Amino acid sequence: MNWDYITIGYAPYNIDCTSPGDRRRFIFYANEKKIKFNLADPLEYYDVIYITYGSDLSYWLKYKKENPNVKLVFELIDSYLLEKTSLLTILRGFIRYISGKESFFYFNYNKLLNKFLVVADAVVCSTYAQKLEILKYNKNVHISLDYFSDDINFHKTQANNNIKKIKLVWEGQAYTVENLLLINSVLEKLKNKIELHIITDPIIKFPFKIFNRKTKNILKSLACQYYIHDWNRIDFCKIISICDLAIIPISYNNSMMWNKPENKLLLFWEIGIPTLVTNTPAYQHVMTIADLKFCCATSDEWIEKIENYIISSIEDKKIAIQKSNFYIQENHNKELILKKWDNIFDSLQNTLDKL
Repeated sequence: MNWDYITIGYAPYNIDCTSPGDRRRFIFYANEKKIKFNLADPLEYYDVIYITYGSDLSYWLKYKKENPNVKLVFELIDSYLLEKTSLLTILRGFIRYISGKESFFYFNYNKLLNKFLVVADAVVCSTYAQKLEILKYNKNVHISLDYFSDDINFHKTQANNNIKKIKLVWEGQAYTVENLLLINSVLEKLKNKIELHIITDPIIKFPFKIFNRKTKNILKSLACQYYIHDWNRIDFCKIISICDLAIIPISYNNSMMWNKPENKLLLFWEIGIPTLVTNTPAYQHVMTIADLKFCCATSDEWIEKIENYIISSIEDKKIAIQKSNFYIQENHNKELILKKWDNIFDSLQNTLDKL
């Protein structure tokens, strides 16, 4: 794609473009390729607009109808189309409208998503399951994962041997921290052998502040010794790197979480820490390719695999790290990620007037 004569607007997750979804995806690509772009202004005309789920989708749908020649790339990373109906899914359109995220009200918010998928000129998602669902609405669908290296300033340099009390670590957004309670019986069973480090935000924020919850209150029933660290871009990698084993428990009953991509696993691996995960489709797929048996389906498996890691030899720990590093080098290196982004925009090439 020749960007010299193409104007591009970007509708971000956060207006300051500091969220992981902004800096680890489109902005990373634009910076690497030296692509000039502006924050999308509804009063301006662009050849291409990159639209994220965090933006005002109802307005940009109207914009596309009024400017049909503008090429829209729509990023839908999470599995909203695969969610089961719940109170949240029923109220999502109402919540987004009254909180000011949408200009127009859609009682059924999935209808807005479906309309957007139909009019988009390309769609970016994060898993094969998502792609299959989106293909029902749009034939130009691309899978792209996060690029983490710009966020990683510490790497785990060696595995620890003769571990008496293993340091487990979990990292993520506060609204997902309740996943740790899924393995609370595991943590209780192993409480004399483990300590848990949790890196997240202190507050779970909602559109209306009166519903905000303190993260420590969600976790107060954890049945082991644990420490909560406030997430910040400077320190989170250092905390992870001094731990022994990362964990990613996921609920079988939460279709949004169950169908998430392997991004968090790859982040841990790039830092250099072995990771134990629930056997979601994405995690199973990656672990199989990496030839690692670090997936858990039951509480007994969580207990067994944590205990096995504690007593495993330094050589076995090194092998696990080497296999995860090899996977990153072969399947998630910068060149491959950039090529996928090139393919997204190259798919628009035949329909753009200016090249």
